[in-house]
Amino acid sequence: MQIKDLTCCGDGVFKLNESHLEFASEIVVDSIQQKYPTYDIPLHSRWRHFEIENTHSLQKLNTETKEYSSIERARTGLDLIIPSVLLDAGAGPNWRFKTESGISLSRSEGLAIASLEMFLSGLFSNDSNQPLRTDAEALANLSLLDFTNHMQSSEKNLLVGLNNRLLLLQQLGKLILQETKVFPNGRLGDLADYLVASSTSELSATYILSTILKLLGPMWPQRIMISGINLGDAWKYSHPQNREEKIIPFHKLSQWLSYSIIETMLRSGYAVCDIEQLTGLAEYRNGGLFIDTGVLELKDEFIQTSYYVDSRTVIEWRALTVYLLDQVSKRVSNAIGKKLSLAKVLEGGTWHAGRKLAYERSSTGKPPINIKTDGTVF
Repeated sequence: MQIKDLTCCGDGVFKLNESHLEFASEIVVDSIQQKYPTYDIPLHSRWRHFEIENTHSLQKLNTETKEYSSIERARTGLDLIIPSVLLDAGAGPNWRFKTESGISLSRSEGLAIASLEMFLSGLFSNDSNQPLRTDAEALANLSLLDFTNHMQSSEKNLLVGLNNRLLLLQQLGKLILQETKVFPNGRLGDLADYLVASSTSELSATYILSTILKLLGPMWPQRIMISGINLGDAWKYSHPQNREEKIIPFHKLSQWLSYSIIETMLRSGYAVCDIEQLTGLAEYRNGGLFIDTGVLELKDEFIQTSYYVDSRTVIEWRALTVYLLDQVSKRVSNAIGKKLSLAKVLEGGTWHAGRKLAYERSSTGKPPINIKTDGTVF
């Protein structure tokens, strides 16, 4: 039995009001038409957060890499994008990042520009003459003091999960050193060469995802282990009637990373297929869209002040989000009379609509469900 079926038959944590899907879809269509009136929508990826207005970091990166070959542009892009995505879990409602151009950013955009400015400063490089690269030893030896200062975290400007974010980067550095087949030069960007060498005419999105899952699995905080393999963002779920336990995979950060790697390769001149095989992202902006439009309603008996990421409530919420994103995507395409890929519906509509509704509900834009996260899931 799927969680969607569980909810429909009354045993779930949420009431599923599918009649509200039209309303949710209309809000998503409005968001798309406001942001992309010609429907020329880019992919949903980390690159969008670098494009925020009035910051000069992305322009600086593009200027310094414009003469690069396709493969070197891909290497540099992955050197940047992978650490940036790994840092992109919920920042908390109060943290702000002041950019070099003087503007204050929060949440995903703040984390994005913070990581981009760190990269441009050469913090991830072992060679001062080649600052635009990410080397294993630089990541593995990244200090808490340097990381805290670059993220501008303090008691008055606390970044949630700071230590776990740093640990992820350090673990990534150690992994690069171990995986010499993929990273023969001890550089994160070596992954571009590995992906290109493993493909024929086109790179496959599903191959990129499977590579990321296998390659980066050991660096995640230990959760469920099967045959010595850390499953990462996958969680045990017991059916409330028969208590049958299953493992539900989400891999939100891994898929977010895959979308971002895909765009990095596309920006570097490589073709990528099978993008539609990836799922929607089970994160709080997309999930919040469905709660704030009444599609999902938390039952009274399950209401608490906060929830752990492995709680039944959060697991059902995330699973339903993946299902509902597919339903909204179909409705959006029908409404505008044009087939849009899920990745474009995510970028044009659901994520931004979810954020807009969050700020209408709360001045801090917090999720409708308070999640106790460790900085490595959402």
